Amino acid sequence: MSRTTRIWLHLALILFAVLTLVPFAFVINNSMRNNTEIYHSFFGLPEAFRGYSTAWFSRLRGDDAPVPVKLDDGEVRQAAPAEAMSIYKERAATGYRSAWRMIRPYMVNSLVVSLATAFGVLLLGSISAFVLSRYRFPGSKIVFFFVISTMMFPGVLTLVPSFLLVKQLGLLNTYWAMILPYVAGGQVFVIFILKSFFDGLPEDLFEAARIDGAGHFGQYRFIVLPLSKPIFSVVLVMNILGTWNNFLWPFVVTTDSSYHVVASGLYVLATSGNAQNIGTLFAAYVLSSVPLLVLFIYATRPFIQGLTSGAFKA
Repeated sequence: MSRTTRIWLHLALILFAVLTLVPFAFVINNSMRNNTEIYHSFFGLPEAFRGYSTAWFSRLRGDDAPVPVKLDDGEVRQAAPAEAMSIYKERAATGYRSAWRMIRPYMVNSLVVSLATAFGVLLLGSISAFVLSRYRFPGSKIVFFFVISTMMFPGVLTLVPSFLLVKQLGLLNTYWAMILPYVAGGQVFVIFILKSFFDGLPEDLFEAARIDGAGHFGQYRFIVLPLSKPIFSVVLVMNILGTWNNFLWPFVVTTDSSYHVVASGLYVLATSGNAQNIGTLFAAYVLSSVPLLVLFIYATRPFIQGLTSGAFKA
């Protein structure tokens, strides 16, 4: 590949990256603005940012002369650069403080549901995949094909039967109404992925473990678990993402606002009186994505390792 081609390729990739990040920048920018700013200049920078920059440069130059500060009610008064910076910082964080008070319970609910679901899916799915992969018994293939055949059914098709079952069990407006169906439905894909990975593990390792006296649980604990950390990371990340972003099922089974998760909680906020403050809604969207951003930062490396773990053979 010539140098000119590489330059054009990199420019195209940078352009696509910028276009991808524009919506995120738009949301973050508007999260620090009030309704008046948004209505008058939809794509403009926050007044708090401009005022803070002016006060900061004035202080950097050593100029302690008062600078004009525009208050929320439109009044303009003079203030020292340090005081002006504090005022503008408070204004930029106003939407985030209000949004955090509103969505904090929803984020706690999402964390509880996502972590419990991921643990249940990973535990039960890995054990089931281990049994189907390493042991042969009459009907084992039929069981496996029956399990993966349920992947062909769309989730919407099972929505009404699942709701009726949860209602008959008396689980509506509880965490279990979300956790148990997630665990039951999420195992299918996990079993399919993990069984394919377990099939590639060398049989010699299990034979040596059996000679050393390791039982079924010992083989699972000391061979399967240590060697499967990369693929477990893939399953963990995908399951948490799917659970965190799911909207329809939590919205259907939890009419009590104390059990709303982030996705359904944001919808409730957007359709309530809080929707009048647009900046607060944007701030809520930003805060709700922070846990997924942290997950992406810390799980990117094991996630990529898990995706490529079966791509090469020694």
